[in-house]
Amino acid sequence: GATPSWAAPPAGGSDPWTYVVLAAAFTTTSATAQNVTGLVVTPSANGQYEIFGMFYLRTASSATVPRVGNSWPTGLNQGGSQYTVAAASATQLVGYANTSASNLTPVGAFASTASWPAKVDAGMVAGASPSGNFQILLASEANGTQVTMQIGSFIKYRSYT
Repeated sequence: GATPSWAAPPAGGSDPWTYVVLAAAFTTTSATAQNVTGLVVTPSANGQYEIFGMFYLRTASSATVPRVGNSWPTGLNQGGSQYTVAAASATQLVGYANTSASNLTPVGAFASTASWPAKVDAGMVAGASPSGNFQILLASEANGTQVTMQIGSFIKYRSYT
């Protein structure tokens, strides 16, 4: 058969993604959603955005899962997010949301108090006058039990047309 051929990509270029990385661990003991410091995307008028995030979550008690989610800016035409949180090597918690309200992943339990991954895939389409941020949230399933989003957790976003 024929040997496939390929061409090297052109040199240069730039990464279309903007990264926002958690420089310090964010901890809460509140069962009420807390804004994770700095993990935001601020939309421009009529902008369209693709958002991805990877989070490293930890709990002080494996019976209490960290709940991750987001709040939305106002003035959007569309928006949706999907979260997955690994609860064990073969178990996950899944949550979906749209712009009608803030959301958090469901309650559950971790297999241990080690760090477990979570991720978000989201998109939003801003209207002519958006206000506020797409804001990552963290809460403890049980008020008083510490949960942490570890250093190095991040979101990345890019606009598209």
